[in-house]
Amino acid sequence: PPPPTYQKPTARKVPRFKASRLISAAAFLFIGTLAGSSLRLLLKPPTPPEPGSEDDRYTIEVLHSQASKLPIVQQLSSDPAWDSWDAYDTLSPEHRRQHIMAGTLSGARGVGGYQRIFYNRTTGELISVVYFGAAITGWPGVVHGGALATLLDESCGRAAFWQWGGKSGVTATLTLEYKKATLANGFYVLRVKSREDGDLPESERGKRDYKSHVDATIEDAATGQVTVKAQALFVGGFG
Repeated sequence: PPPPTYQKPTARKVPRFKASRLISAAAFLFIGTLAGSSLRLLLKPPTPPEPGSEDDRYTIEVLHSQASKLPIVQQLSSDPAWDSWDAYDTLSPEHRRQHIMAGTLSGARGVGGYQRIFYNRTTGELISVVYFGAAITGWPGVVHGGALATLLDESCGRAAFWQWGGKSGVTATLTLEYKKATLANGFYVLRVKSREDGDLPESERGKRDYKSHVDATIEDAATGQVTVKAQALFVGGFG
């Protein structure tokens, strides 16, 4: 009898649509795990250090080191046209305790981690580089709009006082336009400048000795995106 014929078994192929489903499922699982971890950190971030503690002092040192590498800080620090100082350095300890920014919001968890002010003596422009900490949020991860308003009010007032040669005044109006979320745990740039007489309406010209119209913005230090725009009017010029 003839010998039996041998047939090679055919390999079983996995349909392509099944393989693609497996790859997609693995990808979504990976992304979902990352998203879940990020969401947990966003909704329940680590507790920030207490102002004045050893952890707070170490965090501030790290933030100052990081800030020194920012292009805008390097540029302004090397330009002789700009003077610079750390915010609130001239305040007395008693004044600091009563000051919302230097006292209540001090430390790396607030606005005390890093806030360097640069002033151009020729143009009168003020630029502040600020680190917004984790404890000044409203919605998780987003800096509270009231904290931004307070800092803008203070920064605009600083420009007005410089316009008046160091004399003081008070806020008459402050208008804010929130363009984009300002996120906590990041560096931002505040640009502030008083308007020149020629930039004012006819009815407001010739009054800069007791009125100061100020424009300001907050922008992300990394992307340059503007998150808040502000306009303010200060009146004063008091001794």
